[in-house]
Amino acid sequence: MRIANRACTIAIITAGLTGCAGVHHTPVGPTCVSCKPYYCRGAWHYPQLYYEYDEVGLASWYGDDCHGKKKATGEPFDKMALTAAHKTLPLPSVVKVTSLVTGKSVVVIVDDRGPYVYAGRIIDLSYGAAMSLGIHNMKPSKVRVEVLVEDSMNLSRYIARYCRNGRDPFGRSWNQVYFQEINRTAMPIPMYTSDEPPRHRSGSGKVHSTDRKKSAASHSKARKSLVSYITKL
Repeated sequence: MRIANRACTIAIITAGLTGCAGVHHTPVGPTCVSCKPYYCRGAWHYPQLYYEYDEVGLASWYGDDCHGKKKATGEPFDKMALTAAHKTLPLPSVVKVTSLVTGKSVVVIVDDRGPYVYAGRIIDLSYGAAMSLGIHNMKPSKVRVEVLVEDSMNLSRYIARYCRNGRDPFGRSWNQVYFQEINRTAMPIPMYTSDEPPRHRSGSGKVHSTDRKKSAASHSKARKSLVSYITKL
């Protein structure tokens, strides 16, 4: 993973990246962090500027050693949140990770860079994601990683529209925004007509803006449910 206090020299180059001729690629959305070529641990890495991705390889995970430290997006790393690091996928990307050992799948937000060690590793999962897959005691483990293109685009649009400087007005992480807004509602972002963040409907049917106290309570509840967000194929 890419943690701010690690000595990785980031270098920006002006050359653009292009996809392979004849292959359809969905360009990244308006929010794309760490999407320029960079140099780290003796090699250049070239983030892709489209979402399509489906690969089988090894997954590792990171937890206590990096908990609370800044990720490539600037957000603090939460070892229990369903997130992951990838060397070249756009940040953010929404991916489905399937363990080829346990058969379990989990949806995670790619919002960090890495892993940079050991050949064959294609993704670095948070401890919570690895635990959801049942592979936290068997790293590295073989997985399949598939980008959810529509969800990735919708999250990128949401962040660009409602999150000033990449920050949600209610203090939520990108991970929480995805599971509380994009995945929960399954509503394309362009359907929102207001420049204000989406509002929530109470049990009585009355629409009201979520205040900070209620938001904090819902975020706490959401976090507890994130690790149990597992699907079996």
